[in-house]
Amino acid sequence: MIAFLPVIISACSDDDDDDLIGKWYRVSDMDGLARNYASSFTIGNKGYLICGNDGKNRLSDCWEYDMERDTWTQKADFPGTARNSAVAMAVDEKGYLGTGYNGTNYLNDFWEFNPTTNTWAQKADFPGSGRYGAVAFGVNGKAYIGCGYDGTTGIKKLPQLVWGSFLFY
Repeated sequence: MIAFLPVIISACSDDDDDDLIGKWYRVSDMDGLARNYASSFTIGNKGYLICGNDGKNRLSDCWEYDMERDTWTQKADFPGTARNSAVAMAVDEKGYLGTGYNGTNYLNDFWEFNPTTNTWAQKADFPGSGRYGAVAFGVNGKAYIGCGYDGTTGIKKLPQLVWGSFLFY
């Protein structure tokens, strides 16, 4: 039996960074507190940064980055419990944030942000256990959330959320 293994030959040089796809550019600094474990989503050409932890306190502020103007604007504060490690995603021109950890509890509440009116509205709770560090994304008018940690075990399931009727299955 003869096996053929593919061989990849690569050469390195000082000019390798010229071959990289894309370039990073510095943009304006956010006016809010530096933080970790924040959540984010994008709607159109704007990015939103919500909640997080500044090393001492959990935060509930919301910031919008406008990439055309290279500016940050503080938006309506997140009205739920201040938290870190929440999930966030955009679906149909609205942003959603939920789950996370408030320092005591693993959360499963969910909220909708309307950038047109700069308002938050509470939605149906996520039906799974409260958790932090989950993953989420929106595709074709639906949001998907899965994984995370609920305080006792890592979660591997990927349930589906249907935002139109606010049902989970």
